[in-house]
Amino acid sequence: MSILFIRVPARAMLNVQTTHKGVAALPMPDCRYALESRQGLITQHGNKQLSELSEQFAVADRVVLILAAVDVNLLRLPVPPLSDAKLKMALPNLVEEHLLVDPLDCVIVAALKRKGITDKAADSDNKRLIGVVQRDWLALLVTAVQTLGGRNLLALPGQLCLPAGDTDAAVAVVTDHGGDCEIALRTGMEEGIGWLSPEVSGRSVAQEVLDGLTAILPQRTVTLYVPDASVATYQERATVQINVEGNGGAEVYADNWPLWIAGAQELIRASSIDLMQGLTTQAAGTSFNWYRWRWPLGLATALVLVNIISLNVDWWGLRHEASDLRIGMIQSYRIAYPKETVIIDPIAQMKQKVTAAARDSGQMAPGDFIALTTTVGDILSALPQRADHGAIAALEYGDHQLLVRFKTAADTDAAEKGLRKMLEARKLTLSKPTGNALQIGSSN
Repeated sequence: MSILFIRVPARAMLNVQTTHKGVAALPMPDCRYALESRQGLITQHGNKQLSELSEQFAVADRVVLILAAVDVNLLRLPVPPLSDAKLKMALPNLVEEHLLVDPLDCVIVAALKRKGITDKAADSDNKRLIGVVQRDWLALLVTAVQTLGGRNLLALPGQLCLPAGDTDAAVAVVTDHGGDCEIALRTGMEEGIGWLSPEVSGRSVAQEVLDGLTAILPQRTVTLYVPDASVATYQERATVQINVEGNGGAEVYADNWPLWIAGAQELIRASSIDLMQGLTTQAAGTSFNWYRWRWPLGLATALVLVNIISLNVDWWGLRHEASDLRIGMIQSYRIAYPKETVIIDPIAQMKQKVTAAARDSGQMAPGDFIALTTTVGDILSALPQRADHGAIAALEYGDHQLLVRFKTAADTDAAEKGLRKMLEARKLTLSKPTGNALQIGSSN
């Protein structure tokens, strides 16, 4: 995936009192950015205002915010053996005595415990790396990036994005913001700090930075990355520091984006610490983006409404048709039988009237006893006679059904085979309620 890396300047470099009015009101110095393609190549890099990176946000699949080291406090503290959810709730109490601000105003994230760390600080007392950053500052940055179209955000401590290399080595980067310098220092696998070095009259910035590094790491050589234009100045000052003052000194190189990208990628692969985890799901930008799906969801809703409306229209039409049909049948029944006052089921009542009229005129209904026995007798007499056939044991009639009982089950089976096709041809039904009986009735 394509990744947009942004080195966010320190919060102290800008006035955040008016930042809540929107991204356009964010008085931030130029952010250093680099866009890495899916092939791992840096296709764009430079310095721009955050509000001018909309084009880069649009093409990036992921945005990595590299926070200034001075804005992120890294702590290594022993933690109780708790689940991740319970540890997250306990973190404010664990770090409270190490902070000068209210823990509830901070984003506090515990890193995953990394296996195989040989750092001297990684002892066996269950210590974990904990990152702390001001909540309102991180939330402001996230809101600004999301407003500009950024997605899939990560927020990493700047000092941990420097290459670790040897566990005893120290790496520092100096970022110049027009006189005021921002220093990020990594002293171990999970250790690092940051500070600001303002311009002091009578002293060069290089002298201030190197003196600060010497005070923190006496007698240790620091790999120092500085802006291209300042490499010669820092190298000269580092040489003086070694030869004249006898301090540890520094190896000076030019700052470059591959340095930061390699360190950030290593941190991402290790899933060590992501400060975005301390924000809510909505603030972190990991919630479902309903706005992006507004047109598909709108179309799906419209299709559902169209189907519901069409189904209701069809139902109303069928109901109206059924009502008209019933009214027509009732009218026809009343015309045929004007003396009838109670009409519940006109079809069934009409069948009863027709059957009664046929019976009164001397015609037999298909379900009458005489009609059924005559039909069964004709069919049985037409069947091939066999010597082992038994006689019919009994005939029972009720509810327009004729029950023929045979003496044996074999006789029942033989008669069933012969009767079934013949009865179906005469629109009569045949069933077998028991092993020795067949039930015959009219299908009308």
